[in-house]
Amino acid sequence: MEISKIKTLTQSQSFQINQLWNDEYPLKLKDRFSILLDGVEAYNHYIIEDAESNVLAWAVDFEKDNEIRFSIIVASKSKGKGMGRLLVEKLKSENDVFYGWVIDHNNDLKSNGVYYRTPMPFYLKLGFEILHDQRIDSEMINAVKIKWKSR
Repeated sequence: MEISKIKTLTQSQSFQINQLWNDEYPLKLKDRFSILLDGVEAYNHYIIEDAESNVLAWAVDFEKDNEIRFSIIVASKSKGKGMGRLLVEKLKSENDVFYGWVIDHNNDLKSNGVYYRTPMPFYLKLGFEILHDQRIDSEMINAVKIKWKSR
Protein backbone atom coordinates (compact mmCIF):
# COMPACT_ATOMS: atom_id res chain seq x y z
CA MET A 1 0.00 0.00 0.00
CA GLU A 2 1.40 3.31 -1.03
CA ILE A 3 0.61 6.57 0.75
CA SER A 4 0.61 9.71 -1.36
CA LYS A 5 1.42 12.90 0.55
CA ILE A 6 -0.12 15.93 -1.16
CA LYS A 7 -0.85 19.55 -0.31
CA THR A 8 -4.01 19.95 -2.39
CA LEU A 9 -6.77 17.47 -3.11
CA THR A 10 -8.15 17.07 -6.60
CA GLN A 11 -11.86 17.71 -7.03
CA SER A 12 -12.45 13.96 -7.26
CA GLN A 13 -10.44 13.23 -4.09
CA SER A 14 -12.26 15.96 -2.18
CA PHE A 15 -15.63 14.61 -3.31
CA GLN A 16 -14.67 11.04 -2.34
CA ILE A 17 -13.33 12.06 1.07
CA ASN A 18 -16.48 14.07 1.76
CA GLN A 19 -18.51 10.97 0.88
CA LEU A 20 -16.33 8.81 3.16
CA TRP A 21 -16.80 11.40 5.92
CA ASN A 22 -20.59 11.23 5.50
CA ASP A 23 -20.57 7.41 5.34
CA GLU A 24 -18.16 6.67 8.17
CA TYR A 25 -18.82 9.37 10.79
CA PRO A 26 -22.02 9.89 12.81
CA LEU A 27 -24.97 11.39 10.98
CA LYS A 28 -24.75 14.52 13.15
CA LEU A 29 -21.43 15.36 11.44
CA LYS A 30 -22.80 14.99 7.89
CA ASP A 31 -21.42 17.48 5.36
CA ARG A 32 -18.98 18.98 7.86
CA PHE A 33 -15.78 17.70 6.19
CA SER A 34 -15.12 21.06 4.54
CA ILE A 35 -15.26 22.81 7.92
CA LEU A 36 -12.36 20.73 9.26
CA LEU A 37 -9.73 22.81 7.48
CA ASP A 38 -11.47 26.22 7.52
CA GLY A 39 -8.91 28.87 8.35
CA VAL A 40 -6.03 26.37 8.22
CA GLU A 41 -3.16 27.08 5.87
CA ALA A 42 -0.45 24.55 6.76
CA TYR A 43 -1.69 21.03 6.14
CA ASN A 44 -0.78 17.77 4.42
CA HIS A 45 -3.11 15.13 3.03
CA TYR A 46 -2.11 11.46 3.07
CA ILE A 47 -4.10 9.27 0.70
CA ILE A 48 -4.24 5.58 -0.09
CA GLU A 49 -5.97 4.92 -3.41
CA ASP A 50 -6.62 1.83 -5.48
CA ALA A 51 -5.57 1.39 -9.12
CA GLU A 52 -8.75 3.22 -10.28
CA SER A 53 -8.00 6.28 -8.08
CA ASN A 54 -10.69 5.41 -5.55
CA VAL A 55 -9.79 6.78 -2.11
CA LEU A 56 -9.56 3.86 0.32
CA ALA A 57 -8.16 5.79 3.29
CA TRP A 58 -7.22 9.39 4.03
CA ALA A 59 -5.51 11.35 6.78
CA VAL A 60 -4.61 14.97 7.24
CA ASP A 61 -2.31 16.79 9.63
CA PHE A 62 -2.65 20.51 10.17
CA GLU A 63 -1.63 23.30 12.49
CA LYS A 64 -4.36 24.90 14.58
CA ASP A 65 -4.15 26.76 17.89
CA ASN A 66 -0.37 26.23 18.03
CA GLU A 67 -0.53 22.44 17.80
CA ILE A 68 -0.51 19.79 15.10
CA ARG A 69 -3.85 18.02 14.77
CA PHE A 70 -4.99 15.13 12.62
CA SER A 71 -8.00 13.34 11.24
CA ILE A 72 -8.28 9.90 9.61
CA ILE A 73 -11.00 8.11 7.65
CA VAL A 74 -10.82 4.55 6.35
CA ALA A 75 -13.56 3.31 4.01
CA SER A 76 -15.65 0.47 5.44
CA LYS A 77 -14.49 -1.90 2.70
CA SER A 78 -10.86 -1.15 3.64
CA LYS A 79 -11.13 -1.56 7.41
CA GLY A 80 -9.08 -4.34 8.95
CA LYS A 81 -6.46 -4.22 6.20
CA GLY A 82 -3.86 -2.13 8.06
CA MET A 83 -4.53 1.17 6.30
CA GLY A 84 -5.42 3.09 9.45
CA ARG A 85 -2.30 1.84 11.21
CA LEU A 86 -0.21 2.70 8.13
CA LEU A 87 -1.57 6.26 8.10
CA VAL A 88 -0.94 6.70 11.83
CA GLU A 89 2.63 5.45 11.43
CA LYS A 90 3.12 7.95 8.60
CA LEU A 91 1.80 10.76 10.82
CA LYS A 92 4.15 9.64 13.60
CA SER A 93 7.11 9.76 11.21
CA GLU A 94 6.19 13.31 10.19
CA ASN A 95 5.33 14.79 13.61
CA ASP A 96 6.92 14.53 17.06
CA VAL A 97 3.65 15.46 18.78
CA PHE A 98 0.11 15.62 17.44
CA TYR A 99 -3.48 15.67 18.70
CA GLY A 100 -6.91 14.59 17.60
CA TRP A 101 -10.49 14.49 18.80
CA VAL A 102 -12.07 11.05 19.11
CA ILE A 103 -15.71 10.19 19.67
CA ASP A 104 -15.46 8.04 22.77
CA HIS A 105 -18.81 6.22 22.80
CA ASN A 106 -20.93 4.00 20.57
CA ASN A 107 -24.26 5.86 20.78
CA ASP A 108 -24.36 7.76 17.47
CA LEU A 109 -25.97 6.51 14.29
CA LYS A 110 -24.26 6.66 10.93
CA SER A 111 -26.13 7.55 7.73
CA ASN A 112 -26.73 3.84 7.00
CA GLY A 113 -28.48 3.33 10.37
CA VAL A 114 -25.58 1.41 11.93
CA TYR A 115 -24.07 2.64 15.18
CA TYR A 116 -20.69 4.37 14.91
CA ARG A 117 -18.02 2.41 16.76
CA THR A 118 -15.49 4.49 18.67
CA PRO A 119 -11.94 4.06 17.37
CA MET A 120 -10.56 4.67 20.87
CA PRO A 121 -9.22 1.08 21.31
CA PHE A 122 -7.34 1.47 18.00
CA TYR A 123 -5.64 4.68 19.14
CA LEU A 124 -4.81 3.31 22.59
CA LYS A 125 -3.21 0.25 21.00
CA LEU A 126 -1.03 2.58 18.91
CA GLY A 127 0.27 4.46 21.95
CA PHE A 128 -1.97 7.53 22.12
CA GLU A 129 -2.72 9.19 25.45
CA ILE A 130 -6.27 10.21 26.37
CA LEU A 131 -6.47 13.78 27.70
CA HIS A 132 -9.52 13.18 29.91
CA ASP A 133 -9.76 16.82 30.98
CA GLN A 134 -10.14 18.05 27.39
CA ARG A 135 -13.58 17.18 26.04
CA ILE A 136 -16.19 18.41 23.63
CA ASP A 137 -19.72 17.69 24.81
CA SER A 138 -22.33 19.25 22.54
CA GLU A 139 -25.49 18.31 20.66
CA MET A 140 -23.35 17.55 17.64
CA ILE A 141 -20.46 15.62 19.14
CA ASN A 142 -19.11 14.10 22.32
CA ALA A 143 -15.38 13.56 22.05
CA VAL A 144 -12.16 13.51 24.00
CA LYS A 145 -8.80 14.83 22.91
CA ILE A 146 -5.97 12.37 22.32
CA LYS A 147 -2.24 12.96 22.02
CA TRP A 148 0.68 11.12 20.52
CA LYS A 149 4.20 12.10 21.52
CA SER A 150 7.41 10.43 20.43
CA ARG A 151 9.31 8.95 23.33
